[in-house]
Amino acid sequence: MKYVIQYTLPYEHRVMVGIEADSSEEAIAKAEALFDQGDIWDDTKDVPLLFDDYEETGDSPLVFTVEQELKTDEPWPEPDAGVKEVRRREAAFLASRLLVDAYRRGEERGGSIDWDGLNQAYEAALKAI
Repeated sequence: MKYVIQYTLPYEHRVMVGIEADSSEEAIAKAEALFDQGDIWDDTKDVPLLFDDYEETGDSPLVFTVEQELKTDEPWPEPDAGVKEVRRREAAFLASRLLVDAYRRGEERGGSIDWDGLNQAYEAALKAI
């Protein structure tokens, strides 16, 4: 059998952004509007993202629960959007790192391109998009 296990932690998601406004009330209204539009995390020149972190707020014990039971031959459920975003971000970081490494290895060879490294960076970039 296969099991989908869940655990939860009490936490607070704290986000701080910079907003220019004529008053604190106007700044809060702008922030609320950006939040409602889903744009508050965009980290732009006009609204820089200054802090974004999850902080545990309680000292409750971890409780693990079975959320779903699957037969051994059944596929795992599709990951949610948050997991897909983490995977894309990690793939983008990997692609960047591989591209820089391929470029450096090419420079070490007198300017020739490290095609193997470039192909690895390309494959990682495909996962990021």
